[in-house]
Amino acid sequence: MSVRLRIYFGFLIICLLWGSSWAAVKLGLETVPPFLSLGIRFSIASIILGLVILVRRLDVPTDKKFWKLVFILCSTSFTIPFVLIYWAQIQVNSGLASVLFATFPLWVAIFSHFFLPDERMTPQRVVGMVLGFLGVVVIFNNGLSNVNSTTLLGMIALIIGAIIQAFGLIALRRFGKHVHPVVLNFWPMLLSAVILFAVSVGTEDYSTVRFDIKAIGSLVYLSIFCTVVTFVIYFWLIKHIEAVILSLSAFITPVIAVFIGVIMMGEGFTPTAYIGSTIVLIGVAVATIGDLVAIYRRKISET
Repeated sequence: MSVRLRIYFGFLIICLLWGSSWAAVKLGLETVPPFLSLGIRFSIASIILGLVILVRRLDVPTDKKFWKLVFILCSTSFTIPFVLIYWAQIQVNSGLASVLFATFPLWVAIFSHFFLPDERMTPQRVVGMVLGFLGVVVIFNNGLSNVNSTTLLGMIALIIGAIIQAFGLIALRRFGKHVHPVVLNFWPMLLSAVILFAVSVGTEDYSTVRFDIKAIGSLVYLSIFCTVVTFVIYFWLIKHIEAVILSLSAFITPVIAVFIGVIMMGEGFTPTAYIGSTIVLIGVAVATIGDLVAIYRRKISET
C-alpha cells in the first residue's frame, strides 16, 4: 500500500474509532470513576506499546529534547485534556461534549499560524472550519438548547481540554518527527498512568466501583482501539500531513457518533442530523481540498 493510501486509510480509522469513543467513555464512567478509568486505560495501552518496543527493538532516544517532549505530551496530549474530558462527560451529555471538543481544529489552526511557519491560516481553511463547526452544532442543536448552569463547568472543561490538546499536537508536529510513533506514545502514556493512579488513590472513593461487563468492555475497547491503535496512527500521520488537516478529524467524529447511536443504541436520527452531517462534510471538503490536491501532486515523505 502506498504512503498516500495509508494516509487516507489511517485518517479514516482514527475518525471511526474516536467517533465511537464518546459513547464508550460514557458507559465506562457509570461504574468506574474518571481517574481510575484513565489510569487503567493508559496502563493497558502502555503494556501493549511496551511489548511492541521490545519485540521490534525500537530505538528510544536518550537526549534531553526527547524527554522534554515526553513530559510535554504527557501533560498536553494525555493527562490534563483526558482528565478534563472524562470529568466533563459526567456533567455533559456525549453529544454536547463532542460538539465542544470540535473546537479543537480552530485552536490548532491558531497555534499553527504562530508556531509552525509552513502552516499559515488561509481564508479557505477558516471558511471550512467554520462550516464544519456549524454543522456539528446543527446535529446536536437539542443538546445545546438545553444547556443550563449545571453543565457550564463541564462545557468550560471541554473547551480547555481542546485548547491544551491542540498545543500538544503543535509540539508533536514541531519536535517529534524523528521519533517512532510507538515510542512517542509509550513513555507519555506510562507516565500519565502513574500520575492518574496516584491521583485516583488520593481522591476517589472505590466503594462504589463496579467492574461489570459494560465497564470492562469499555476499558478494553478504549485501551486497545481508541488509544493504542488511534494514537500510533495519529502520531504517524502528523509526520506526513499538516496539523490543521489532521485536526479536522474532530469535525468528523461527532457525525460518526450519531450513526453509532442510531445503530447500536436505537437513537433516532432526525432530518436535522442529516443536514448537520452534510454541512460537516462540506466544511471538511472546503478546508482540505487544496491540501489534498497538493498531497496528491507531490511525493510524500516515507520517513
